[in-house]
Amino acid sequence: MVVLITVFIWFTIVNPSGLKTALGHKAICRVDVTDKVVALTFDDGPDPRYTLPILDTLRQYHAHACFFVVGKNVEAYPNIAKKIISEGHEIGNHTMTHPQMPDLSARETHQEISGCQQIVEKTIGQLPMYYRSPKGLSTDYAKTSASTFGLQEILWTLTIENRNAPTPEKMANRVLEKVQPGYIILLHDGRLNRSKTVQALPLLLKGLQDRGFRVVSLSDLLSMQNTNYDDIS
Repeated sequence: MVVLITVFIWFTIVNPSGLKTALGHKAICRVDVTDKVVALTFDDGPDPRYTLPILDTLRQYHAHACFFVVGKNVEAYPNIAKKIISEGHEIGNHTMTHPQMPDLSARETHQEISGCQQIVEKTIGQLPMYYRSPKGLSTDYAKTSASTFGLQEILWTLTIENRNAPTPEKMANRVLEKVQPGYIILLHDGRLNRSKTVQALPLLLKGLQDRGFRVVSLSDLLSMQNTNYDDIS
């Protein structure tokens, strides 16, 4: 039976205990560490208007990220997907067309996830290891399909885009005011106008550096001890 998820993505901080009442599957939202490390994740790309300047900024600050890509966008911009990998970043599965997952049948869900897996492998020569449902909305069907491909589902702890942070400066500051070691930070590089995210990113990275944080890859963060899972039955 499809589990309809009512959680929405426009929260300020993901409360792990709160997630346990909202999400119907096991996922990772943060890692319990003492070192001042965080991981950046980008959803909805690639899009040349935003992904390319984001890559430039990440290179400038020697930071790595995981890009949760939409398969149809990888088809449209294969060279950007290749550039993401060549610059040392990771690619995750964000479905083929960015649908509302709770509206899909089991077959449609599998097609969305498998389609993204296939186009990413065809384009960059490797399969994603991580999966994130569009808007963080998931179902039992998505959980089952992701498990079939050996994908670990990833959520996030904190997101930079928020209606209460209308400027790049406020976007960066709201993260910097709340960030803690082991956080997984969500940003976007596609679907909507992400020009403010592009402008906020260098402010965020400089602020993290000034506070003694290192931005590590998602895989490096997850390899550290005490990964925090949200396990909901």
